[in-house]
Amino acid sequence: EREREQVRTWETWFNRDGKRQQLAARWLYEHLFLAHLYFDQGEDHEPEHFFTLERSLTPPGEPVRPVATRRPNDDPGDRFWYRLRPVTGTLVHKTHITFALSDAKRRRMESLLFDTPWEIDTLPGYSEEERANPFTTFAALPARARYQIMLDDAEYFVRTFIRGPVCRGQIATDVIRDRFWAVFQDPDHDLYITDADYRARVSDLIALPGQEDSLLKLGPEWIKYTQRRNDYLRHRAEAYRAEQPQGPGWNDIWGGEGDNPNALLTIFRHHDNSSVRKGLIGDYPLTSWVMDYPLFERTYYSLVANFDVFGSVSHKAQTRLYFDLIRNGAEQNTLRFLPADTRKQVLKNWYQKTGQLKLRISYEDVDTEVPTAIDYRSATPMNEFNAGLLSQFGALNVRPDPINRCGGDNCSRADATALERDVEQALSPIASQPAARLPVVDHMPEASLLLVDGDGEQAVYSLLRNRAHSNVAFMFGESLRYQPEKDTLTVYPGVLLSYPNFIFRVARDDLKAFARTMQAVESEKDFTGLVERFGVRRTQTDFWTHFHAPLRYMEAHEPTQAGILDLNRYLNL
Repeated sequence: EREREQVRTWETWFNRDGKRQQLAARWLYEHLFLAHLYFDQGEDHEPEHFFTLERSLTPPGEPVRPVATRRPNDDPGDRFWYRLRPVTGTLVHKTHITFALSDAKRRRMESLLFDTPWEIDTLPGYSEEERANPFTTFAALPARARYQIMLDDAEYFVRTFIRGPVCRGQIATDVIRDRFWAVFQDPDHDLYITDADYRARVSDLIALPGQEDSLLKLGPEWIKYTQRRNDYLRHRAEAYRAEQPQGPGWNDIWGGEGDNPNALLTIFRHHDNSSVRKGLIGDYPLTSWVMDYPLFERTYYSLVANFDVFGSVSHKAQTRLYFDLIRNGAEQNTLRFLPADTRKQVLKNWYQKTGQLKLRISYEDVDTEVPTAIDYRSATPMNEFNAGLLSQFGALNVRPDPINRCGGDNCSRADATALERDVEQALSPIASQPAARLPVVDHMPEASLLLVDGDGEQAVYSLLRNRAHSNVAFMFGESLRYQPEKDTLTVYPGVLLSYPNFIFRVARDDLKAFARTMQAVESEKDFTGLVERFGVRRTQTDFWTHFHAPLRYMEAHEPTQAGILDLNRYLNL
């Protein structure tokens, strides 16, 4: 009965009369349509049910009849109501993208959306132009409210495009590095939020491609939107130069209002799929992203709301190509925080070899004049910036990682169990080591799980291979840019993937032997020996017991995220 009452409360809130309320409800729907919503009862309580937010032809109190459109911002036609519809059937991890609802969150949204006075005379429609530019379509809705709602649950919003339908397949995912950190620009230091005149000048320049799905228009559309994006970057650089002649500092990065761990995220690529988790996991990455509101919203609309899974080759190519510009925009924003005289060299390291061509023909030049307000003391500013994220925002880092960044003898997490401490001490020597020094990395699948049994309990760890590339600037020819000698392995507790490529199972007493065997691998024959001793092959009679062990682990440790893993990419090594 309590759950029914919450459904009624939220449906009433979404379906209120008044143009302001209707515009806000539309924006929220377009951002939550992919979510598995649940009513938050605390971290230790598994939700009774999950729900999807639907546009329904029937009002609350009647059975839901969804409006049949391919995208959430396609024209619904007839009158509709926003409804919560229970998710039925088995929860599958790859599509189980959760968002918590609570009374506190509803009050938070209400305050953000309506405490600041604003008016709207005519509600926007659903034309191609209005779908292409959410910044003008929702211009009346306070920009601060839109950005803050996304920041409050940043992991969810990043997960919709990192783990959503758009990130399927090698061509889709090779636009990003195999592992990087993401943080966000503070709303009080984001000119799109704080400066209405600047917002009005640039909003037309950040419309999104993909509405024109003719293959003949792919080239002209790409050129048009590239030019607009670069014009926007020039406007942006001039505005920030005038506003911050001393450059950005640590207070320009969102600190989660002191207690929100969504401020720090780690994104992993697993060849043809990807994942994201709160916290800064792994060794210092080659690149980190600082995303402001225009970057965050464009990424969401391009890859989620506007993405048509049934769309043409042209539509999907435009979507993929524009995300290349978004990545470059996030990288350029990060470079603003580095010393001005080092930026070109750092950028050159990110875009080696053929990447230099892309820098010349597609991307706006990086600013090398405006300084940074951060005091740098080393010759490796990117590593120093990443170290600064850990020191400045360490209280928000819900996944501290001495395993992959071990600086001494103790390489286990402070809150680890006795079994986990044994695992982490044993595996830390192989974590973050390049394949040139640890050849086993060159034989490891993209994403594996390690099950460790000991004294009636089981620990689960993810073993994630980070592939290195000279650049990630092109849609095709990834193998030509691959640098296998620089590959590393990230080791971290929990299930950080949806598609395990393989499972290793080790008894507690054999942990040191497992680590020694990995360190001794030099050839394919050696690796086969490792698999024969510790691997879980599909042909084993007890395979399913081991395959479902990670699900049981998730149900015990993070029940809201638990879902069945996809066996489709499991290798019989």
